[in-house]
Amino acid sequence: MDSFTYYFIAIAEFGIVVYGMREIARHKDDKEARGKLVSELMALHVITSAITLLLYAVAVFFAWKHIQDIRLLLFSLSYLLVNFFACEWYFLGMEQFRYITLRSLIARGLGLISIFILIKQPKDYYLYYGIIAGAAILNSLGNIYYLFKAVHVSFKKVNWKKHIAYTKFIWFICLTDGVTLLLDNVFLQLMSTAVAVGYYAFSMKIVRSSTVLLTDSLIVFFPRIVALIREDNKVQLQAVITRNIQFLVFFAVPLCAGIFLLAEPLIAVFLGPQFMPVVTDIRILTLFPLLRTFNLFLSKQILIAYGKEKLYLRGSIVGSLAFIVLSLLLSGYFADVGACCAIVAAEAVTLFMNYYYARRVAGDLRLFEGKGLLHAGGSALIFIPVVLGIQQLTNSPLLVLLLSIASCILVYGLMQFLVMRNHFAMVVWEAVKRKSLQTIYNN
Repeated sequence: MDSFTYYFIAIAEFGIVVYGMREIARHKDDKEARGKLVSELMALHVITSAITLLLYAVAVFFAWKHIQDIRLLLFSLSYLLVNFFACEWYFLGMEQFRYITLRSLIARGLGLISIFILIKQPKDYYLYYGIIAGAAILNSLGNIYYLFKAVHVSFKKVNWKKHIAYTKFIWFICLTDGVTLLLDNVFLQLMSTAVAVGYYAFSMKIVRSSTVLLTDSLIVFFPRIVALIREDNKVQLQAVITRNIQFLVFFAVPLCAGIFLLAEPLIAVFLGPQFMPVVTDIRILTLFPLLRTFNLFLSKQILIAYGKEKLYLRGSIVGSLAFIVLSLLLSGYFADVGACCAIVAAEAVTLFMNYYYARRVAGDLRLFEGKGLLHAGGSALIFIPVVLGIQQLTNSPLLVLLLSIASCILVYGLMQFLVMRNHFAMVVWEAVKRKSLQTIYNN
């Protein structure tokens, strides 16, 4: 039911989140224009949500035999109705990350406490979903309250139609990107067995969960990049883009190296010994976090920031087509291993397309940091003797995992800071001391 609801929220979103975040960042210092923009985008979202609600009602009618619980439906419907006034994009565009963090921590903290207090037995499943939906509703209500307090919103004589020409491309992009996110299991199921789908699904879950740690950081840099493009401040723009690249390289390279080296204890701890064949899948997917992160960097931080959604859509279509063809071909011969190869190859194709278009759009801006990549790769090589040494000391997968992670973090930091003398490592150290991600792109 949670996934079912999410699909319709994604449809109702209609590309407004990314577009709204960019436009708010562009009009951050113009209160009158910002208020007009908020009213127009809110009106557009109410209309798309109303249309989506009709589609939702039809889908519920046909899917009711799989739901069979009015309580789940009421929680789902409540979330959809509150989501009519979704406005997270406003706070992201205004760079109000402190508020976003505190609000999310409070809502999720209350949700977690509620789970421990209220969930006692299997029949409490409806309460579990109610808590999930309730936390999301609480987030939305907080946003609505603070938005209406900060901005005068009026739906009288608003020209919401002019934004459709832009939001529809971003919406198409989201749908196209969804091919690899939502249909990968479907293609594998068509060409192979349920066991292969299980192996692949669990492998991707581990890799994608780690990738989110990197991709979410892009949101912090996006509003500043958009504002600097609008101001035509190329010096500061290059500085922020460089810092963003350094950030991604600094964390993505050791993450990929760690996943490759610790695949066996990862599987043993999180999935169990019966899933050890997944080790091969995990190692093939090692490059996925790096490829995916840089794809999102080039597409969102460069192409969307410059208003080149059509180019982003082209690259996304080519990558999705590559994935469909490769997935259907390789999955039939190599099952889950073939599916892993297909998604990595598709990400590589998308990266090539995005870099080609981003290079055309960005002009003389530098979009690659070779020195940082060498520093990160050289420092991550030290993980090999560290992990092998720890594996000689203990046979416990959990201990191997915990000791290896702690040791590799320490060794990586020391290598970057003391041996490589990496400038970004100095910035990270300052940010850690100040406990603020904002310090990273301000320095």
